[in-house]
Amino acid sequence: MRGALLLAAVLLVVALVGQWNDVRDSVGELTAAGLGGSAVATVLAVGATVLSWRSVLGGLGASLPLRAAVRIFCVGQIGKYIPGSVWPVLAQMELSRDYGVSRPKSASASLVVLALAVPCGGVTAAATLPFVSRSALADYWWALAVVPLFAVVLHPPVLSRLLDLAFRLLRRPPLDEALTARPILAGAGWLIAGFVWYGVGTWLLVRDLDPAVGGARLVALCIGAYALAWTAGFLVLVLPAGAGVREAVLVLALAPALASGPATLIAVVARLLATIADVVWALVGVALRPRGTSTAGRYVDADTHAGASTDLAEAVEPGSARLSARQTGGTGPGRPGAATVSGTAPGGR
Repeated sequence: MRGALLLAAVLLVVALVGQWNDVRDSVGELTAAGLGGSAVATVLAVGATVLSWRSVLGGLGASLPLRAAVRIFCVGQIGKYIPGSVWPVLAQMELSRDYGVSRPKSASASLVVLALAVPCGGVTAAATLPFVSRSALADYWWALAVVPLFAVVLHPPVLSRLLDLAFRLLRRPPLDEALTARPILAGAGWLIAGFVWYGVGTWLLVRDLDPAVGGARLVALCIGAYALAWTAGFLVLVLPAGAGVREAVLVLALAPALASGPATLIAVVARLLATIADVVWALVGVALRPRGTSTAGRYVDADTHAGASTDLAEAVEPGSARLSARQTGGTGPGRPGAATVSGTAPGGR
């Protein structure tokens, strides 16, 4: 997995250099205030996605402190620069083990957030674009047509059955805690907030180029345009992070405000700022690396805790089944606790 993350980092740098080469001759048309404000808004948008993942993971019984969630999600996210959508999920699974979160729970949270982003992006676009850019909806209706399907899949009873089926096919035990509506709605709320921040970032760029639309309509246009572009790009799985598709849709959606030339500049700069935001959060995640095994073992969910304690019992007293694992300092899953073999030996990684 370290090799995959290294490859992703190299591809991220290559993407960053390529995107800068695309805009360096025309970026002077934008103001420093617009670029800086858009960069901050984009960083906040990625942060909202982290909070969405953390909410869903908590609903699966593995509550993590914010610093741990940032490290796992943001470092793992650079895997999206490898073609195919599976790499960030695999990276997040492996990084979650440092905090005692089982792979099935981490993978489930990552997949649910990916699936949840589609209806959230579709709803955001459908709520804003009809007022200013009907042509974009007419051309990319298929990106919104899948929203009801994803909404059905994410209905808690349906989602729980699908996850149980997936783990049965993989010959893995089912999750011990089914997702309820509350963490799913919390995750959706953070994702919609993220789309709003992305849209605000786009608006801060667009207003520098004398758009034909202004005021609240321009804000709504930018929010809906980015949400539609992201959704369409995500659904084209063969391209890393929706490259190319997202820019094409954004240019079309911004047509009521900008000609194709300026809109293309906005699309490429928005992509560049999103890549920079990924780099910023990944560096933050690297800086939040746990110090020593005692720190990494403090956030163990129920599944992993029991498995680690059983292994420890066998090591201390081969063949013994005398094992008690209890959480001290709290009873909820994911809180700091200690596992005890025959009531004496503390567990953890």
